[in-house]
Amino acid sequence: MAIPGAYAFLLALGLGALTACSAQSSPDEDAELAPSEVSESPMDEVASAEDFQRNLEGIWSTERSQGDDAEVIYALEFQAKNGLRILRDGVWLAGAVEDVDLTNETLAFRITCNNGPSETVTLRRQRATTGGAGFTLRVTWGLGQTDELGFVRRLTDRDRQEIGMAISQAKVLPQAAACGGDAPPGSLRAKLACSDAEFAELDRGLRTQLVELSARYPDGDRTAAAVVQQLDACATPECLREIYAQWQAYFDENYDLGDVLDYI
Repeated sequence: MAIPGAYAFLLALGLGALTACSAQSSPDEDAELAPSEVSESPMDEVASAEDFQRNLEGIWSTERSQGDDAEVIYALEFQAKNGLRILRDGVWLAGAVEDVDLTNETLAFRITCNNGPSETVTLRRQRATTGGAGFTLRVTWGLGQTDELGFVRRLTDRDRQEIGMAISQAKVLPQAAACGGDAPPGSLRAKLACSDAEFAELDRGLRTQLVELSARYPDGDRTAAAVVQQLDACATPECLREIYAQWQAYFDENYDLGDVLDYI
């Protein structure tokens, strides 16, 4: 059974995280100010590094195009357990906060890359010249490129869900993209995924959906484990084809998978 084309977008999103460290920027001089409603605490009362990061939460944008450069969208989320999480145009910037300078209102974020050099990105809060509580953000990349960001809006529950999903996909899909993915070495599924175009497409599509399923639904991990167990128990191509089709029909009927991420 053919797998919906949406899986290709999600796979590309996951693989895109590997190239995040080479992202370019487009500066902007007319960014909107973040309002005081961005956080529960007033902007001028940032007392700790955690408060500083929490105040950066929201959807941010370069506001307008510069030449041939498209508008750049940032999604920033702070979690007490995981720290600051950043997506740039839907691509997860894998890394962690190295330092927060409350005096100069800057944050150093170290981006780690497996396929290229890592770099430290600096986020700086720039206060309104009118003396208000709002601010813009300047993002300075390791080689000096900058993004001037204006505030778009606060994060919604859907934004937080989609950020978590994008990060889960970025962690799993690059590994699963290899021939055979997570199939046990020597198994029928691994053999066919590497030698037969039909089964390669079926396997990639289903695994993409399993990643999204695990990220978005409370029972996702359990369901994904059941799918993999049944697939790996098959001893014939006919069995594999039937299991793929049965689970695809089940997903289509019971879950909403394959949505394009949209932060605006």
